[in-house]
Amino acid sequence: ALAAERTAVAVPARNARARRNRGTNLTTCQADLGGPSEPHVRGRDISTWALSRRAWATVTDLGSTLPPLLPWAAERVATWQEAWQKASALASNMPIAVVDLMPVEGQENENKSPFETKIGAYIYDKGYRQLFRALGYPGADAEAALALVKINRPEGESSDGRICLDLSCGPGIITTRLASGLRGYEILVASDVSEAMTRRAAEQLDAVSARSTIRPEPDAAPLPNFAAVRADVTAMPFRDSSVDAVHCSAGAHCWLDPMDGLREVERILKPGGVFVTSTVVLAPPIREKYVKGNECTDAESYDDDVRTMNTPFWDTASVVAMLQKAGLKGVEIVKEDKCFVMLAARKP
Repeated sequence: ALAAERTAVAVPARNARARRNRGTNLTTCQADLGGPSEPHVRGRDISTWALSRRAWATVTDLGSTLPPLLPWAAERVATWQEAWQKASALASNMPIAVVDLMPVEGQENENKSPFETKIGAYIYDKGYRQLFRALGYPGADAEAALALVKINRPEGESSDGRICLDLSCGPGIITTRLASGLRGYEILVASDVSEAMTRRAAEQLDAVSARSTIRPEPDAAPLPNFAAVRADVTAMPFRDSSVDAVHCSAGAHCWLDPMDGLREVERILKPGGVFVTSTVVLAPPIREKYVKGNECTDAESYDDDVRTMNTPFWDTASVVAMLQKAGLKGVEIVKEDKCFVMLAARKP
C-alpha cells in the first residue's frame, strides 16, 4: 500500500534531534521507482540501531534533518508525512532514501547523460572518476582531506544545527570521505540533479553507517546525520542563509549555467559560511590553440563563443572572478595541478 503512494521518495534522514530516544529503525517508503527497495543487511540485529559512533532513533518528521526549505519544497515534503509515519511504524533497518525536490516533481533532464542512469552512476563510481588523475586531480582521499581543512569547524565547537551540503555529489565518492572526516556539523546532505547519482550516494553513505557499526574505529568522531536530496543547482529548494558549508567536487563546469549555480550557493550559505569547490580549467596549450585559431582570446570570448556544459573553464583566474561575481569573498586558491583547481571562499 505504501508503494502505491504517489510520493517522490520519502527521506529517512538520520535525526540528531531525536537520537537520544531509543526506537526502531526505519525502511524506505518508495514509489514509482521500480517498487519498494529491499532493506539493507547490517550484520547482527540491533533493535535500537545504536551505532558505536551515533545512536539513531525513529524519524517521524521528514524535514528534521533537511536544511530549512522554501515554501514549495516544504509543502511537498509535508504531503509525504502521513505515508512516512505509517512506514516508520512498520519497518526496520531502513536505508537512506532520496527526496525529490526538483522544481517539478519527477522532472527529467532533457539532456540526460549516460552517467545519469543507474549503470552509469555505478561506472562513474567504479572507474570513470579515477581517470581524473590525468587532469591533475589528487585522488579522492587527498581531495577530501584538502576540502575538510577548509570546511571543518574548530575542535570543541558545538555541531548542533550545523549543516554541510555536498552539492553535485555524484555517486558519493567524495561525500563518503567527507562523512568520515567531518567535524563540527550535525548534518551532511548529499545532493545531485541526477536521481541515479543521488541514490548511489545515499547507498554509499549507508555503507559508511554500516561499517561504523560492524568495525568501529576506537577514536573516531561521531558520524553526522545523513540526508539525500535530488535538486537542481540553479533552483535549490533551501531557504536563504540555511546552510553552514557547501562543498562541490568536479561539478561547477558540468552545470548548465555556472553563474546561476554559484549565485544559488551564495544565497543558501549563512553569513560566514564556507564554499569549497574543485573544477577543471583548460591546459595552457589548449588556450594558446584557441587564441592562435582566432576562436577566442580570453575567458569572456571563450564563454560566449566556445565553451559548453561539461567542458573546462578558461583558467583559474576566470573561476576566481566567477566566485567573486556571485558575491563570495576571500577567494583562496587551495591547490592547482595541471587542469585541476580547488578554491575556497566565504559568504560575507
